[in-house]
Amino acid sequence: MSADISFDENKYKIKSHVVLGQPESPKMVRYLISKGIVKSEKQALNILLILMLISISLTIFIIYNNFFKVPYVPPLTIEEEILFKQNMR
Repeated sequence: MSADISFDENKYKIKSHVVLGQPESPKMVRYLISKGIVKSEKQALNILLILMLISISLTIFIIYNNFFKVPYVPPLTIEEEILFKQNMR
């Protein structure tokens, strides 16, 4: 019971959707190729992956700095402390 299995490698490229039975590449991939930024789908996908990782890292950095980092409050000078205590009365 040995069966030879072969795959058509051209069938397994990344495709976003099928229009009228013809598979299409994602629009961002086509845009990068049409502008001459990259030469192949694989390079375009790598560029998009890098952009995604940079965006996620930047988002995490911004959220951390805005919500989880303790803000720096400079110490009060003697004059400011006296004014603060007088206003509290």
